[in-house]
Amino acid sequence: MIYLPDGVQDFLPEEYKFKRKIEEKFREVFIKFGYQEIMPPTFEYSDNFSVLFDENNLYRFFDKKGNILALRPDVTTQIARIVSTKLKGSFPLKLCYVANVYRYDDPQVGKMREFTQAGIELIGTNYEESDAEVIAVAIEALKSIGIEDFKVDVGQVEFFKGVVEDLELQNEEINLLREFLQQKNQSGMEKFINDKGIRGKKAKFLNELPLLFGGEEVLKRAKELYDTPKLGETIDYLERVYRILKDFGMEEYISFDLGMVQNLNYYTGIIFRCFVKGIGYAICTGGRYDGLLGIFGEHIPATGFAISVERSMLALQKEKKDIIDKSWRVLIKYKENLRNNAYKKATLLRDEGKIVEMYSYEKAKHVDENSFDEIIDMGE
Repeated sequence: MIYLPDGVQDFLPEEYKFKRKIEEKFREVFIKFGYQEIMPPTFEYSDNFSVLFDENNLYRFFDKKGNILALRPDVTTQIARIVSTKLKGSFPLKLCYVANVYRYDDPQVGKMREFTQAGIELIGTNYEESDAEVIAVAIEALKSIGIEDFKVDVGQVEFFKGVVEDLELQNEEINLLREFLQQKNQSGMEKFINDKGIRGKKAKFLNELPLLFGGEEVLKRAKELYDTPKLGETIDYLERVYRILKDFGMEEYISFDLGMVQNLNYYTGIIFRCFVKGIGYAICTGGRYDGLLGIFGEHIPATGFAISVERSMLALQKEKKDIIDKSWRVLIKYKENLRNNAYKKATLLRDEGKIVEMYSYEKAKHVDENSFDEIIDMGE
């Protein structure tokens, strides 16, 4: 059997070097902002994940004791467990990771069943400064690898929740409404409004909700359409976050999407997604999840994001960006009686950061010398 299952891939040497470089740059940005790296296990009890993820999307298996285990579909859930059980009492906590996750989704372009996420979690604060910092770190991380033309779409789950609560919808109707918002399906939304008999200000707001995306003027428009105390507070919060990001000089990267909804149901407040021009899917998603740690016994506010490393690779390849530093490659050819001297020379050059390969005269005949930047003959 020589083929791979759907949703996984091999990384050949140059591809893997490219991938590792991206991971290194993300990790460097996270650490400079004060985040400490953490690494949870690749698998744990399935129940730890099934409270949030559909079991059909988990890679599950049994251990010898009959326990049901699962490969991690998400790192944030694991960090919530760790903080709730092992890192109590010292907040705020700033944690980061670069790790593979596994989801049994339908594979498509930019979406795999095994993929690498790089992310941060800021735990123990629920202020606008925290959400602004997390968004700022995401922007700096993408800039660090050379991605330039991108936008961070910012939304708030309370918009969708508020609409649902106000309309008293059933689960099937909620899912249908969520689908229309995800797809920006204006005609579907209009039919939904008519079929449900929704009238007046509610109908107008719901009809425009898929269209409420753009600059800060979107926030003003939302207030005009549906000015309730709850939604008013939500918009005020988004405005405060935006002011902080403007102070950071990041307003050019920010847009708002008040019709944004997320597939992961642990988000409780601000949510955001990063899109690169020419790429039809988000390469980074994040937001506030104040209720997640409560599942594991500790009610602590938190916010964070995860960047897809593979999608970042695709974005850079589309922009024809190369972030790999070209190392100086040296070939040392030697006579066997000078092998010791050749190795000492190779060690000195490697300490200087050069890539060095050694071959005896006989073996060197079969080496492509054109692939090296420098050739040293230790026999002349």
